[in-house]
Amino acid sequence: MAKRLRIRLVVDPARARIWHRRLAEELRKNGHEVCLFVQHGGPKPPFAISLLLALERLVYGQNSQSASAEWIPADLARQTSTGDSGELDLIVDLTGRDQASSTVRTLCPIFAGALLEEAAISELLSGHIPEIGVLDSTSTGSTPRIFRAAVERPRVLCKSLDNLCARLLTIFVVAVEDIAGGNAPSGFAAPAVLGSSQWQRLGAFTVLLARARAALTSLSTGTPHWFVGWRRANEDRISETMRLPQSGWHRLPDDGARFYADPFLLQRNGRTWLFVEEFQYAVGKALISVVELGAEGPIGSPRPIIERPYHLSYPSVFERDGQIWMLPEMSSARRVELLRATQFPDKWEPAGVLLDNEDVADATIVEHENRLWMFGTVGGGDSSSWDALHLWHADRLDGDWRPHRRNPVLIDAGSARPAGALYRRGNELWRPAQDCTRGYGSGLVLARVTSLDDERYSQDTGAVFYPGGAWGGIGLHTLNWAAGFEVVDGCSSTGKSAPYR
Repeated sequence: MAKRLRIRLVVDPARARIWHRRLAEELRKNGHEVCLFVQHGGPKPPFAISLLLALERLVYGQNSQSASAEWIPADLARQTSTGDSGELDLIVDLTGRDQASSTVRTLCPIFAGALLEEAAISELLSGHIPEIGVLDSTSTGSTPRIFRAAVERPRVLCKSLDNLCARLLTIFVVAVEDIAGGNAPSGFAAPAVLGSSQWQRLGAFTVLLARARAALTSLSTGTPHWFVGWRRANEDRISETMRLPQSGWHRLPDDGARFYADPFLLQRNGRTWLFVEEFQYAVGKALISVVELGAEGPIGSPRPIIERPYHLSYPSVFERDGQIWMLPEMSSARRVELLRATQFPDKWEPAGVLLDNEDVADATIVEHENRLWMFGTVGGGDSSSWDALHLWHADRLDGDWRPHRRNPVLIDAGSARPAGALYRRGNELWRPAQDCTRGYGSGLVLARVTSLDDERYSQDTGAVFYPGGAWGGIGLHTLNWAAGFEVVDGCSSTGKSAPYR
């Protein structure tokens, strides 16, 4: 049974961010006793960074009142307590200062191998996505636990920091609950970190300021144009060979006024159907379309079949109990809704809301050991929907979907977000996943599920693919196979602007 912890949360008014306050709120909500402790005198953040963040929020319309990486007002000291009630179980130090020895177990955030968040900012401004994590003073050799979090707009520093800080909030809540339950915080092992004084002595501040000044001169960004590719495949499909074919690909044509993405296949009564997201530039959102695949490929162009006032994508279509079902992503509506085909493939009706008030991306259902499991990544607020895998389970498709007790079961921008239907290789369960470490949909991962039950989830990476050779462009994003056809999608570096999805 989890223990109720007495926690001192240490903040420096010069560096305190909104995610620090939210962390205190979440820990209290979980039943812990949290005392905010104000400590002055740590290293000051560079003014150029504060200026860059403020200008970006103006240019890109980012809400500075609720952003995870935004500064808390300077009167923090008057709003918090400086005392503790009783003996401490844990210290969470968010000041970025060098750690002094303490008899109390201490956690602090790690940014790109350093205590200061400026290390992560420097990486972002140089075009790299930094790893983040938690340093536990009781770990062997003070070794941190790190995670590959997702950054949705890597060329926009304020949004990137919001993503990282929001995911740090998740990581710290999970770490504290692990400690309360008598477990070690989970993650990936990493080298020892640089203290704030060490990082500054490397001359890193000089490099950081140069990068910040360069960023201030150019506040613009763009996004790619997505497309769907198909080919004939059977035993030579990607899921079997673990290789990206260098021939045989055909592109589903578009007229430039729209793009197609998230391809899913279903065979019904001897005919094969390709379902796609269709994003229309003029409207600024997507709907679900379908086209039949004949012996020579698509018969005509995709036609719209499902539209809502909000964005739809990822038409996860499957057959069960003699019916055809679909779980289109509708995360902007904050629910997972099941649809049933009443006149396949053109007419669909709502068949129930499986999850409500949840920002779930790319929900994908599979049956495993006589139980239904739903895979999906969860975002919301400033958290990215690319890096935190959640699971739910139920005995029936329309049943009570219950969350896995270890959610999120995986935090990793490199293999969390679903990328197509799960499949079997012999007795093994495999899942396609997105690699978002280089940006959204930058690569495709095939992962073998090694444990899946009420208590555990784990997976091993079997293969990772990136664009190249016969598959051009700058992305590789979804994989599905059925009836002798294999479909993928990706993106090109040219085309009209489209939203990050």
